[in-house]
Amino acid sequence: MEHDPVPAFAALAHPQRLEVLRLLVGRYPQSVPAGEIGAITDIKPSTLSGYLAQLAEAGLITQERRGTSLRYALSLDGIERLNLRWIGGICRGRGLPELGAPGPRIRNILFVGHHNAGPSLIAEALFRAQAGARYEVFSAGVGAPGAPDPQALTLLRDRGCDTDLLWSKPLASLMGEAAPRMDAVITLGETARALAPVFAGCPMQAHWALRAKQSARDLFDQLAARLEPFAALDPAATPRAAMQAALDKAPAPRPEAA
Repeated sequence: MEHDPVPAFAALAHPQRLEVLRLLVGRYPQSVPAGEIGAITDIKPSTLSGYLAQLAEAGLITQERRGTSLRYALSLDGIERLNLRWIGGICRGRGLPELGAPGPRIRNILFVGHHNAGPSLIAEALFRAQAGARYEVFSAGVGAPGAPDPQALTLLRDRGCDTDLLWSKPLASLMGEAAPRMDAVITLGETARALAPVFAGCPMQAHWALRAKQSARDLFDQLAARLEPFAALDPAATPRAAMQAALDKAPAPRPEAA
């Protein structure tokens, strides 16, 4: 039976329902409690309940009960069905964005933090060391640039990472027509997720929560474990879907994460 995309389009035809879906896409594959969704989106519980029900009925999200809590997550199957029907069945393959040249070439990856002073700089230096010449690595902040964390820089040097290319910069410096087009973007922390813009070229994207009030050493170890599987993939030979899956399956922080 042919998939009917109308219920999904109807569910998405409201800015707040669309914002809920965007939040769950950013948290995939983790599920999010309804209360947390409401707190982040500032939607009152009675209204949010109806929005979540409509998105679930359209097959775009899933619902799971854990004890007395209802948790929601993106339905990847539902999104794939909608994309297939829209791009394939309705648009017939037309209007697809250019996703970058396939085959051997240097890819661009961007780590987005708040002030680009700590986690995002560590991720930049760490991934540059892990992935080598396959990537050009960038980092930036959604807020005003801050002074690089001296403890983070010292730790990076102690771990053998080059810090000569690290400085804090605003995300605006990497946006616009003249900016390099990113193949992958990873937001670090809730502020970066909430304030990051839509990136040109449909890059692979992931949002990673970070543990609150952790040392530079713990942050380095956490990011190293999360980045290693992705850095080990050869982007010239690995399908995009497999690379996105590696980002999505990166080890999540412990429950005390913020």
